[in-house]
Amino acid sequence: MKPVWRRLVTLVALLLTFASSALAHSITFSHVNVRLNGTGTKVTVQLPVAALLHESPSPLPKGTTEVALKETPLRADVRASLTQLVTARLRLSSGTTVLPVTVTSVEPAGQDVTLTATAPTVTGALNVSANLFPEDTLHKVFVEVYRSDALVGQYALDTQNAALTLAAPAQPLGQVVLTFVREGIHHIFIGPDHILFVLALILLGGRVGTQLKVITAFTVAHSVTLVLATLGIVELPSRLVESVIALSIVVVGLHDFLQLRRGQTTGRDPRAVFAFAFGLVHGFGFASVLSELSLPREALGWSLAAFNVGVEVGQVVIVLLAAPVLLLLRRVAPPRVSQGVLVAAAGVVVLTGGVWFVQRALGL
Repeated sequence: MKPVWRRLVTLVALLLTFASSALAHSITFSHVNVRLNGTGTKVTVQLPVAALLHESPSPLPKGTTEVALKETPLRADVRASLTQLVTARLRLSSGTTVLPVTVTSVEPAGQDVTLTATAPTVTGALNVSANLFPEDTLHKVFVEVYRSDALVGQYALDTQNAALTLAAPAQPLGQVVLTFVREGIHHIFIGPDHILFVLALILLGGRVGTQLKVITAFTVAHSVTLVLATLGIVELPSRLVESVIALSIVVVGLHDFLQLRRGQTTGRDPRAVFAFAFGLVHGFGFASVLSELSLPREALGWSLAAFNVGVEVGQVVIVLLAAPVLLLLRRVAPPRVSQGVLVAAAGVVVLTGGVWFVQRALGL
């Protein structure tokens, strides 16, 4: 076996292992809605069924299934367990005063369970600690704070940053924008399928103008569908979107593989067409994250724009890191070696995308 192909086999084995583990547990989101007024505090918590069933050790009664979490009404022991989870892991305070959270109802809500609670009136700064699923490092808790029905703060919490403080009467617009720019960047870097697609688009190299054209086509396309999907104008089934995203990796990777096997690119370069066509579908994938946030209408425009900027920043960082490496490989390594490495890389792209496509299309 030639050394290049021995390395290819090793890379394929590692990528296949990564592909299977990457889909073992999807990213989940909880939502906490806090409404402050002069007569008290109302809190609504949405817990995803998938996160409840995934946590180990389980916070639920032994043997609780997905069906049990969707029954109406919920069993008494299930309600008690969920109440205990929220009162233990969601903590409100104002200054040094702890505000006890009292759960008043627990109801199934499709793929979530909704708990309604009350707390005493907040008279000063509001402190919220919401580490709802401490064992799940990918889980996000999105917190919205209203004062007299006006949105004053939006926050994205996780296990590393599980608390917030609302000290001023209103959250500065810059902080809202910063929150969602950060979320856009974060989403790109935890989405291996989006990263692999961008890398496949630039794997063949080419003139700077050509690569800019390809990346611009991808950016324009996914920005359009991100807006349309987030506003609810166009909706597609999640399985279809995720399957086509995986298929896009296969198609672009296969094109790279065939071109590299020939030793030179021939004919018209279709990468801009691939980038635009499949970018439309990737936009629906990005929108699935924002749809989980249940963004209020009054903050939707800024949040959407900021998230999209974050996605673009993450994408640019990926290109700036990868493009010089590919250029250096072509200039320093002998042509036969560089071609072999790039062919192997294209093969890994195709195989990885193929594994993801089968898993997503079959719901594995």
